[in-house]
Amino acid sequence: MKKVLLTLATAAVVLTSCGTMGLGTSMGAMIGGTLGSIAGDAAGGRHGSSIGGMLGSVAGMAVGAAIEEQQYRERMEKAASRTVAVTSSARPAIELIDLDNFIYTDSNNNDTIEAGEKCQISFDVVNTGDKALTNITPILELMEENKGIKIGNPTTISKLSAHSKVTYSVPVNGTSHLKNGEAEFRAYVVDGNGNACESREFTLPTMR
Repeated sequence: MKKVLLTLATAAVVLTSCGTMGLGTSMGAMIGGTLGSIAGDAAGGRHGSSIGGMLGSVAGMAVGAAIEEQQYRERMEKAASRTVAVTSSARPAIELIDLDNFIYTDSNNNDTIEAGEKCQISFDVVNTGDKALTNITPILELMEENKGIKIGNPTTISKLSAHSKVTYSVPVNGTSHLKNGEAEFRAYVVDGNGNACESREFTLPTMR
């Protein structure tokens, strides 16, 4: 009976701590503690069971934490590979708009625009000012003419509240004229008076 109570107590402590540690860490601690408790009990009775449970919990937590860290790194590396590297150019005429978080998505996930492929580029349009902005239009364009790439028509944002953002997506398709190389893009926002914010520029590989 004592061994059963100890096992349940160990599990309760570990499950209670799930709010402060990852699931893999907590589960590793629980499993390790239980196995350590059983092994310690067989080797040294009640005291051996307690010591074995504690040592098993520590070892289980270490294994669980290592697994969580590796999974986290893999998720971050995958996310980073999908983010477009962007540079800025020109001084903005509209200083209350910022463009951020450029992400490129393609059908086969090779980060390359291919002939006949339907892709998408998305980015955040951010209002950094204290007043709402109305009738602003995000523009995505090629810096040099490229018959192998077709960009979707722009859509006007009727209202963007102060200190808020909206994710804007643009379809980008590869045509039969696409060649191996690179395509240079420029993104910016214009208002009803033709004023533009600071542009963002980036490059994506292309393949025929």
